[in-house]
Amino acid sequence: MAYISSATTATLQLTLTDYGRERLIVGSKGIEVTFDRFGISDGDIDYRNTQAHADTTSTANNSAQLGFIPDVTGNRSNFRKAVNNGYKQKNFVYQTPQNTNLNRRQSSQKFVTVGVKGTNNAVDYYKDNVEIACYLHDYYVLNKLLAARYVADHKDTISFSPSTIESSCTTYFQETLGIKNDDQYIQFLNDLSNYGVGQYLDFWDSIKVYDGNSFETENIKLVPEKDFSYFNAVALAGGGSVGSRTGRLENTGIDFSQTILKGLKVPSPFSLMFSPGLATNNVYIPGTGPAGIGFEAFDVGYLNVGGESPWNNSAEPYPTFTMTNAINGWSTNREITNNEETGERISNMFIGFVTSVDMETAVPMSPEGFLNPGYSNFNTTIPTTRLVLNVNNNNSSTAYYPLKLKRLTKQKGNLVNVNNQNAKGMNITLAHPSDTFGLLIGSLQYAANWNDSQLGLKSGAPYFTLQPSKDNGVYVNADRVATKQDPYYTLGTQMMKMADNIFVSLASQSNRYWRTDTYSGGYKSGLSGTGISSYNISIPITWNVHSLNSPTATPCKVTVRFIFNKDAVRHSIPYENVSSQNYYRLFDSGLFLFYGEDGQSQASNSRDPRGHNYLSGSATYSWQTSGGKALFRKVTRGTKI
Repeated sequence: MAYISSATTATLQLTLTDYGRERLIVGSKGIEVTFDRFGISDGDIDYRNTQAHADTTSTANNSAQLGFIPDVTGNRSNFRKAVNNGYKQKNFVYQTPQNTNLNRRQSSQKFVTVGVKGTNNAVDYYKDNVEIACYLHDYYVLNKLLAARYVADHKDTISFSPSTIESSCTTYFQETLGIKNDDQYIQFLNDLSNYGVGQYLDFWDSIKVYDGNSFETENIKLVPEKDFSYFNAVALAGGGSVGSRTGRLENTGIDFSQTILKGLKVPSPFSLMFSPGLATNNVYIPGTGPAGIGFEAFDVGYLNVGGESPWNNSAEPYPTFTMTNAINGWSTNREITNNEETGERISNMFIGFVTSVDMETAVPMSPEGFLNPGYSNFNTTIPTTRLVLNVNNNNSSTAYYPLKLKRLTKQKGNLVNVNNQNAKGMNITLAHPSDTFGLLIGSLQYAANWNDSQLGLKSGAPYFTLQPSKDNGVYVNADRVATKQDPYYTLGTQMMKMADNIFVSLASQSNRYWRTDTYSGGYKSGLSGTGISSYNISIPITWNVHSLNSPTATPCKVTVRFIFNKDAVRHSIPYENVSSQNYYRLFDSGLFLFYGEDGQSQASNSRDPRGHNYLSGSATYSWQTSGGKALFRKVTRGTKI
């Protein structure tokens, strides 16, 4: 550098770094770019260049700097007109330009943005290319936490630590979470819900259009960028589709038999939910609110059954139902006299599983019970969920998850009005959907044999039995389950196993319709890890989000990676193999460890889903592990507005 006479006019030609060009084109907040000032300095050294100085005779010249002066000082004919990103200048000389609106964009430029709630509990909005990691291993442990509220219902038979697991969970709730009563638990669930954590794990909070001054909710459309994004979404969100193969409107699961996707015919436990958002005119706009993933492949209804007997000998037994004759469940009042038929046909009654809509709208009630003839032999009606486990064999695939019968007594809840006709019911969970979900996912799995063998007719009806089961509709023995000789499943652990099947099936595909990323080289090509008990997988889905009201608004490209680290789950939920079946054991361990983005390394965790040491009042670790790593989700790339 040298002094220049003040009477001399000098023209400087500036060459921007790659990052500078990007900011010039894209903008700081996407609306305009201005030059407020520029600086010049001596050349200094590009410390990342390891090329030695030309003079190799002197050690002094080969100093630790090891590099040439950046190429911007060289001949324009032989360099790429760019300075390496990260190049540092010093000894600045500043000058304010006369023109400060270089490359100014029109103020009417709009951008579609995605809002994500961060660890500070604030929603930040991002534009252009956005990438979000969604940690499904945290979601698994959350399921265990919600089910643990009802561990006393299940500990006697399906916990390997029946004498200690209830006290371990109580200590965890009281000392780690600060929950000692129902009101505190509801507040805890509200804290989670406000962060987008519950039955659904939100990966973004909202979609809005930014005009440089404000955010508006507009009509949008989501367009998968590639084939694999569409089909990855279909695989994850497949759930159970309703079909009528048997005439009973049973779930038959995701079925690609009429497509080219014959390599993946597996039911998914997940659903993807895109909620509406509220616009400024108080109108809800579809798809602009929270978007999340969660377990919801099940449907809800009732079991109308008779022939009750205990399955196990504990103080709170699970029931079995054996409906094999007129006394224990089937209608007998159908008679034919002088060619006249009286009584109720079996086809006019709801027996076995009945959807909640059918049950609650088609069967009249009285203080004495059902008014329809033929129901007098049913001694039990149980709220129940239902899953389809094997879409390739519908006859043996349906599993049922009835609530524990003690939940249906007055001792567990006060009678309340359920409609304006003064009909009575009772609350069997707290007034929060996450608590209801926790009760459902802990319910034991049952199978009914009428799906694969109608054993005959008795008074015009088929026989069937309903008992706790493992896979393929095979019944299990209570004593063998208690001693880990037979597996057991709950609604939650069966959906976890279904998710394993979906993940591994996706990782096994080798075509352009399915894709995983981040992890590779494992026992399947699209993941890392040694086997089903220890693997890591990342499933990307990329959407381009467009505004329908502002078609010139720049779309937002959003990639969500659904990341699952199996070892991070196994620290909280034991995973074992019994009778050639892999299964999760929900009620054995009192550990609840959330690893978030440290799921693969397990370098840090939080025992509280709200963040490490949340009860201490420190905001440092809100929604983070002890190592400052994000829980549940994280924006890994994006231009924040």
